[in-house]
Amino acid sequence: MRYSISMLLLFIGICSDPTGFAFGRTWSNTSGAYQFEAEVISFNDSMVVLKKPTGELVALELKDLSAEDQEYVRSQEAQDAERKAAGEMQTWTARDGMKVRGRVLAFGRKQLIVQRKFRTVFINDKQFSTLTPLHQKLVLRILSKLEDQQFETEKQLDQWTKKLGANPKSYPLEGVLLELESGDEIGVPFFLFSPEDLAVLEPGWELWKEREESNASREHESFLVRSAARAYQQDRRVNQQIEMLKLEMLGAATGVIAIWQVGLAPGPGVFGRPMSVMVPAQNSEIASQLALQRYPGSVLVGVRRASR
Repeated sequence: MRYSISMLLLFIGICSDPTGFAFGRTWSNTSGAYQFEAEVISFNDSMVVLKKPTGELVALELKDLSAEDQEYVRSQEAQDAERKAAGEMQTWTARDGMKVRGRVLAFGRKQLIVQRKFRTVFINDKQFSTLTPLHQKLVLRILSKLEDQQFETEKQLDQWTKKLGANPKSYPLEGVLLELESGDEIGVPFFLFSPEDLAVLEPGWELWKEREESNASREHESFLVRSAARAYQQDRRVNQQIEMLKLEMLGAATGVIAIWQVGLAPGPGVFGRPMSVMVPAQNSEIASQLALQRYPGSVLVGVRRASR
């Protein structure tokens, strides 16, 4: 199964505990039975994405965290930090090495429509000549790939569009929506990004497509790709898929029973993100069984004791 080896390595990374690395604060579940250190990457009204000292990224439901943690996320300090981070520009690299300054906003599908009207080239009803230089470069790179023909200047594009006559030509694109420094928003297809950047941006795309009929599910995956993009821009070593950290099974656990961290991955034909489920149980076998019962369709990646 395609998740098995990579997920086992991810789980092993989560289980490691390097020292000498200072992180933001200590987080805990509602009962306080489970605690861990992490720094905030981003949050919204229902979820927070954290980076552990190991560098792993985890996403949690706010409702599963302690009242103190929820209060912190709602604090003016956290809100101001979130707004500042959300406003920072990011730098992305195309396969040909071109640098693109822009913020990742969401996953999406978008039509790129090229048309010649009044002897002028229009891109999605905007004159090509009025687009910012970076926007123009992106359009030329995208069309070069789609048409298997090199477009480097507006003149070359103008000559080519004469063959279209009055008929618009439309290209369906799949990728991410970027907000450029100019404020323009452009759909950038996955094929334009370098392999390193693509490894950060593409995970979650299949989930987004599967849940396309649900606005809430689409926004969930778009929030996670924004979070992954932000973490990657802050530290290029953080280029991993965000894992879901599930705390709801802890319930009112007080620490008398051991807490186990059970790593799960989507089974064959099942769409979903990898997750770690925190389970109170007498031993690892029981913890694994309980986690698999809670999340049918998942397969076991690994299990370890998270508390004494």
